Amino acid sequence: MTEHSAWRISLANKIAPAFTTNPKIEACFVFGSAALGVSDQYSDLELAFIWSQLPSAEALQAAAQRVGATKWEIEPYGVAQQAWLEQFYMYGMKVEAGHWARETIDNIVIDVVERYDVSKTGLLFEKQAIASHLQRAVVLYGEDLINQWQAQLSPYPEELAIAMVQKQLKFRPFDGQHILTERLEIPMLYENNCAITRWLLNILFGINRIYHPGFKWTRYFVGEMPIKPPDFFARLERVFQSDAATATYELRKLVEETFDLVEHCLPQIDLQQQRETYNRLYLRWELPADR
Repeated sequence: MTEHSAWRISLANKIAPAFTTNPKIEACFVFGSAALGVSDQYSDLELAFIWSQLPSAEALQAAAQRVGATKWEIEPYGVAQQAWLEQFYMYGMKVEAGHWARETIDNIVIDVVERYDVSKTGLLFEKQAIASHLQRAVVLYGEDLINQWQAQLSPYPEELAIAMVQKQLKFRPFDGQHILTERLEIPMLYENNCAITRWLLNILFGINRIYHPGFKWTRYFVGEMPIKPPDFFARLERVFQSDAATATYELRKLVEETFDLVEHCLPQIDLQQQRETYNRLYLRWELPADR
């Protein structure tokens, strides 16, 4: 654990009692980079509070003021906005506190482990991200409740792995990347590279049975994956730091190796149509010889 993480967790222990004395609080935990142990000088402190009934914004502001918070802000947040996202500063550092009703989290856990929910909000698999936060929580209050949710989330459902992978099988013909490379259409090429990389990561989270935490701290989460193409993260770096031709070649190999892993780990998924689409070549029109 980094020193930055340890300091943030120590600060969280000072903040939490201002909220946990409320009889409607059921749990409180640290999530994000501090809980992972990877915080650095740029990291916020992220806290979660679970309530039997969500409080008013005024009640949350009063609690924050009791610990000396400054620059307090709040907004509706979360799945169908059934939560508060509170933001304030302590010792010049931003603290983000999410506030959820217990019923909301109960329903999210059920959606993930029983309904195999792979819905997204933008790029974020929001319900799976909450599942990931629960699994990796540094618990400050309500350990029994967090343990209950963690037990529900383990093991990762096989049906969710299948749903995650199937959702990502939308690769277009990779020949388009070769065309963009030849033309040096750099913005379009790298925009596509970003999309393809996200699809690969989504697939790898699925076949590794890891609840999708989002796209921050990618190096950390890739390091946790036992199933991945060799030297996966180093090769991702080459995709974005090499010349266009090298990047395109490397990305194509990563996609093909990931397809192979899907077939090995989830043989019930049929990749034939996806492979045919991926390998299809676009037409070329040669100039006539008698032009």
